[in-house]
Amino acid sequence: MITLEDTDLRLNRAVTFEWLYANGLGGYTSSTIVGLNVRGYHGLLVSSLNPPVDRWLTLSRLDEAIVNKEGECNLSTEQTSKGVTYRGYRYLHRFELNPLPQMVYKTGCVELEKTVFMAYRRNLTVVNYEIANTDETVFTVTPIQTCRDLHARPPHLDFTPATEILDEHSYLSFDERPNSPWMYAYTPDAEFTPSEIRVTDPQVYRKDKAMGLPHEEEMIVPGVFHTVLEPGEHFLSFLFAVSPNRKELMKDLGPLSKAERKDFARLRFEELRRRKLLNDRAYAMSTRERDEDIEWLILDADTFIVDRVSTKMRSVIAGYHELADVGLDALIALPGLTMSIGRFQDARAILTNYARHSRYGLVPNDFPDRGIQPEYDSVDASLWFIMAVHKYIEATNDVEFLRGIIWDTMESIIAAYRIGTKYNIHEDHDGMIISGIEGVEVSWMNERIGDWCATPRIGKCVEVNALWFNALMAMGDMCDLIGRDPYEFRAVASWIREAFLQTFWDEELGYLYDVVTDETKDVSIRPNQVFALSLPYPLLDEIQANSVLKVVTKELLTPFGLRTLSPSDPRYARAYTGGPKSRAAATHQGSVHPWLIGPYITAWLNVNGRSDANKIKAEKSIFRPVLNAVRRGCLGTVSDMFDGSKPHRDRGCVSRARSVAELLRVYFEEL
Repeated sequence: MITLEDTDLRLNRAVTFEWLYANGLGGYTSSTIVGLNVRGYHGLLVSSLNPPVDRWLTLSRLDEAIVNKEGECNLSTEQTSKGVTYRGYRYLHRFELNPLPQMVYKTGCVELEKTVFMAYRRNLTVVNYEIANTDETVFTVTPIQTCRDLHARPPHLDFTPATEILDEHSYLSFDERPNSPWMYAYTPDAEFTPSEIRVTDPQVYRKDKAMGLPHEEEMIVPGVFHTVLEPGEHFLSFLFAVSPNRKELMKDLGPLSKAERKDFARLRFEELRRRKLLNDRAYAMSTRERDEDIEWLILDADTFIVDRVSTKMRSVIAGYHELADVGLDALIALPGLTMSIGRFQDARAILTNYARHSRYGLVPNDFPDRGIQPEYDSVDASLWFIMAVHKYIEATNDVEFLRGIIWDTMESIIAAYRIGTKYNIHEDHDGMIISGIEGVEVSWMNERIGDWCATPRIGKCVEVNALWFNALMAMGDMCDLIGRDPYEFRAVASWIREAFLQTFWDEELGYLYDVVTDETKDVSIRPNQVFALSLPYPLLDEIQANSVLKVVTKELLTPFGLRTLSPSDPRYARAYTGGPKSRAAATHQGSVHPWLIGPYITAWLNVNGRSDANKIKAEKSIFRPVLNAVRRGCLGTVSDMFDGSKPHRDRGCVSRARSVAELLRVYFEEL
């Protein structure tokens, strides 16, 4: 359980704590612990109409109020262009993540506990209220709605909303646009009183404003739910669901359209049971004692594994709130999200998905929202695919999986990298892989705006070539398993190892160049060189590995992961702040990426040895400080990145798949 009380509930601190609950389709419910939406991505119901994409925000929040002999008390918190207007945070007594997000409010004679969750594989949010009151109380719930694409930020309503009243307990919201969804709102415990649809004052998203993004949005109010509560204890449930049209919505809901208390109880029980089973399965494979913070990561891993309708297979959301499924992130994260915690069927399905959609000797890096072809703009992703298959075979001994499309995909990757494929990806005369073209960044440091690349890395990238060597060696080993001749792969790998050292090692500096071209050798101290130490097949001798680790530790290690650039570099960005271009520049010019702590710990153990004492030391001094991130920022998960310099504020996506995955991998497999 994560509990926040007292000073953590003061508004300016409270809005730094967020929560997120996802539904396995790409949809989610998310806000801050006081219910003030500080991002345009926040909302109680974000639905995916074409999972895991085509996401729509329909229900922004619920405004609760109580009226009794003490007067009226509004429990919501709202910020408009006029300032903070509702101040319900003053009544918030406690916030808990247990594992559902719960907010406990107290006034003079009322105690109210609010719980929010989504039903698994449904675009459906449930909000439960447990209320204890000592005097007669009128309780009202006002839906604050919109209907827009998740990424859109129209400052004014760009549609004409409509409401269809079904009965005194339910209504439908919709509008005239052919592609916009319908929303159903229902409770058996209160009556709905419609009104003329009212447009709110512009809501202000303070975090978006700080980042120079569109930050004002008008909402609509279709009416209010209300009930009178006699003194005693009461349990009220509300349900909100979304589908592309009215017919599908009512069909999808079925009996839930008139859910009773037992139906709401069953939805909650099923969700709690499912989450318990996730942790039970992960620890069934391990001898380690249960750890609460690790259990949060196991639950969080589940939020990233989603259904993709277009491929009828499983996929991986790269990060919440804004990212869809990205091939590079999926394949980096796959071992930690699946194999480390016993989700082997998911691993197999995801690998098959990427194999089926490979083209040009590349696996897809981006599946678009609607029916156009995927993008193949990653040099790393295809090599990570081979390493993920190798890891899966090691974990399961599922040799049959290697045959057919999986082996064909891996062979086509090796062939394409040797003879050349898109984005200038090809083998040079020395066996090293060259990649990249002007205006497109294909390494993992791929932040760009239009044709402007924040960290251009055209040439021979050190991590790409470490992966290239390892992919060849892995192919050779897998040949042995299925009775194929490994000579071609091992022969190429044998002289690539020597070429790697000649290309990247600098004896005087004692570390590896980051990018090499015919004209330049980039001496930037970046974390990419750590992969030469962490991947399964070593490239450096003991002295070289010690030297690289020493440099990386001194220049890049922080309590939250590795910096992407040394602070001694004049391009170093201390903080991920400013407008879009400033933030893009900072992403890989100093910002700390927590996922890199995974390869760093593996490298540290490879260099220092895997004795019990060293594992304990690595866990205590390197791993645990990063794991503490689950109790800050977005609770129960780990964000995309942190500022490079103290106090290392959370930045980027509030929850990133590869950050969570690498912590799980090293915990269950290395420590």
